[in-house]
Amino acid sequence: MKECGYLSHTSVTHFYSVNKRSDWDFILSEKYSFISRFLGPYLAFSASLLKYDVFFISFNGYFIGNTPMRYFQSLFFKLAKKKVVVIPFGSDGFVYKNIRSTSILHALMISYPQLSRKQKLISKDVEYWIKNADLVIPGVMGPEGLGRWDVLAPSSLVLDLKKWIPTRKNCTADGINETVVVAHSPNHRGAKGTEFILDAIDTLKNEGLKIELKLLEKVSNDIVRDVMSQKVDILVEQIIFTSHGLSGLEGMASGLPTISNMEDETYTLPMRRWSFLNECPIVSASPETIVDVLRKLVKRPKLRSHLGRASREYVEKYHGFDSAQFLFSNVLDYL
Repeated sequence: MKECGYLSHTSVTHFYSVNKRSDWDFILSEKYSFISRFLGPYLAFSASLLKYDVFFISFNGYFIGNTPMRYFQSLFFKLAKKKVVVIPFGSDGFVYKNIRSTSILHALMISYPQLSRKQKLISKDVEYWIKNADLVIPGVMGPEGLGRWDVLAPSSLVLDLKKWIPTRKNCTADGINETVVVAHSPNHRGAKGTEFILDAIDTLKNEGLKIELKLLEKVSNDIVRDVMSQKVDILVEQIIFTSHGLSGLEGMASGLPTISNMEDETYTLPMRRWSFLNECPIVSASPETIVDVLRKLVKRPKLRSHLGRASREYVEKYHGFDSAQFLFSNVLDYL
């Protein structure tokens, strides 16, 4: 957005080890390290009101979203004549009793059981911002009982395509003459269906296919990027949740055939009918079909090459910086 002439900064309270400090402009704990943890969020919130016009937040709210003033945020924004866009990331918007898919519900309870005890609080935050936000862009989380979406897009995630480059690996292995390398990068195994992916790899190995799994867990984004651009033939993102996340985009940007679950039309049909998901070349698989899907891709290097090129083209069209600038410039103009 800075390239488009906007004053734009990213702010977080903290960040995970897979990221680098340079990924963010402002970190709360650094900026206000000289004062108490109690006062820092209020000072950061107040200073932001003086500097910015539009705030892109999650259902967790902005810096005072964890304080007793959490349900005064919208009032403060409105009094300051600021606009708020909500883009959920996952745990901030999942109210378990509202989730339509029982498989997704169970996968969430495997990986995030503590959130099942916080449904009332999460639901209250969601309802608060559904009512008070100026714009909501939920992606495929929209059908999960939110009751509102103002931009219908499968995902508003974007990548720096100068950093994510197509694979340089020669795509000729067919599991017989050479080993086919499959990558899987789960943040939480239960939510991604990792147990079924591991079983599928073992099944194919027992059939005599030369296949190797690279399990990329708790490693930096830089390492993931290097591995996928040089050593991988197929990415399996996840096979429980419908649609793709950031890892799926990274696989496609790397020119890899990418597998995710795209089977539940409750989530995909509106995105295909009124948005651009129908162009997405992701290969769909579920726990029941992952062995067959992998077997076909392992044995058909030309198909993998075709899917890899289509995947890169899709990401270039819809998930590069220029696409984000188009989307968010229009959002800002509307607001």
